[in-house]
Amino acid sequence: MTRATALDYLWWEEFRGGLGVSGFCFTLVAGLRPAEVLERLAVKPDAPLQAMGYIEVGPAEGGSVIVEPAGHMGIMRDAVVPLSAATALATVHKNVLQHAMFIYAVDGKVITGLGPMFPDAPRWGAEPDRLLSHLADLGLADEFDEDDEEWLALGGRYVQTALALAERCTGIRLTPEHVRGPLPHAASVAHLYEIRDGRPPPLAY
Repeated sequence: MTRATALDYLWWEEFRGGLGVSGFCFTLVAGLRPAEVLERLAVKPDAPLQAMGYIEVGPAEGGSVIVEPAGHMGIMRDAVVPLSAATALATVHKNVLQHAMFIYAVDGKVITGLGPMFPDAPRWGAEPDRLLSHLADLGLADEFDEDDEEWLALGGRYVQTALALAERCTGIRLTPEHVRGPLPHAASVAHLYEIRDGRPPPLAY
């Protein structure tokens, strides 16, 4: 694993008034080319692009980056399982209500899931404590105190810290160029959002 820190992602500040407010889902997949990512997601080349399920996929050193400006495909079970088969992925997601989620999966299984804003909350997965040393090193192992100035500094940067953790898990660095886009591949994964038997798509818990 790399030793990325939140300082490596301070560039995120410039996005907080735009993409960072509207919600996003960034998924880093180790060892896969963008074409392989699209194949594993069962993307249909002729599927019309639409707001729901719109993703962009691009190459990164060590793998691929998936950017979803709004949505949560990267934390869906039906995306996490195939994308992480025989490899590793990490997802950082934040919705319009500012709720955030981090998932680390290997070989089709969620290893560790957590809420970056509330590091003291219960983690989940096959090995919820697998990343504990990295959480401690990054400052995500303790409860934030809203009256503490250090909390205001770190708590306001939970996205940057989660992105650093994602890089440590996958070896892939998300860059401003990835976020600004456009990335080489634009595709629709609306099929993953389909309601089945009256239930929404299950998340990767």
